[in-house]
Amino acid sequence: MDKLSVLHRFIDTIEQYQLLKKGGHVLAGISGGADSVCLLDLLRMIAPKYKLQVSGIHINHGIRGNADQDEMFVRNLTQQWDIRLVVVKVDTPTFARKHRMSLETAARHLRYLHYQRTAKKLACDRVALGHTADDNLETVIHNLVRGAGLRGLCGIPVHRDIFIRPLIKITRKEIRSYLEAKSLKWVEDETNTDVRYTRNLIRLQIIPIMEKINPAVRENVLRTGELLRSEDCFLETLAQKALSRIGKFNSKRVLIDIKRFNSYNLVLKRRIIKLIAPEISSDHVERIVDLITRKCPGSHYIQAGVVVRIRDEGAEITRKVSKSVNGD
Repeated sequence: MDKLSVLHRFIDTIEQYQLLKKGGHVLAGISGGADSVCLLDLLRMIAPKYKLQVSGIHINHGIRGNADQDEMFVRNLTQQWDIRLVVVKVDTPTFARKHRMSLETAARHLRYLHYQRTAKKLACDRVALGHTADDNLETVIHNLVRGAGLRGLCGIPVHRDIFIRPLIKITRKEIRSYLEAKSLKWVEDETNTDVRYTRNLIRLQIIPIMEKINPAVRENVLRTGELLRSEDCFLETLAQKALSRIGKFNSKRVLIDIKRFNSYNLVLKRRIIKLIAPEISSDHVERIVDLITRKCPGSHYIQAGVVVRIRDEGAEITRKVSKSVNGD
């Protein structure tokens, strides 16, 4: 695929999903890897067409041995292209230990947290991320193996809130060909070949087998994800309407009419609980549905500060309020 074809598909995705506003300010997440360098180059190419202001953000997680070299690469690149750059240094290992998270989960949480904070500080209306068709396929496989629900099988959304992913229909191979054609450099993550990491195992061993069955597996998974996402949105709308009929709520507490709750089928019951407490796992959603359905009296402590209290014909769900930093 030539560089013009990549540019045209990038623009097509932006137009199809209305990802950008003319005259807007876009913050691009730049790790220094091939995907983010391609993203930044394409954004600066289309900036005149959309009258865009483009800024960049680099998160130095302090994990990898080459983290400081990656930061310097990004600083040099953005200076060469005259793009404003914000660099945020975080102590991911300490954060992971403190909050009992895996290193990967902690790094992701901190990235999205600082993307949102920086976007607000710079008055950016979009945050562009470099997820590709390969990332989408890896995510679906990973979620399937972990036992995700419908939403997990939808893959990575092209856009959600301020986050956009205009490379989602372009493969990693196409991106590298684009960069090579333009003589652009990037940095390699030395951990990308370590199959002890689940995503690397999926990318290096599982996907090549799937490609032997069908070389168009990336395109098919993306198309299927879009179909599933439309159904997911439909179910979400039904659940929101149902919750408005059966619940009285504020930011920390919801009081549910048990009789009305039990008039809905299991699918909507699960959705209602997930709307009330989106931070809890699927297993805990099932537990709450079961407690309310069977009218189990008393107070039940669930997960992440969620408590269910059941009395007579009412179920009260209280939770700690936390801001979401999830762009998926």
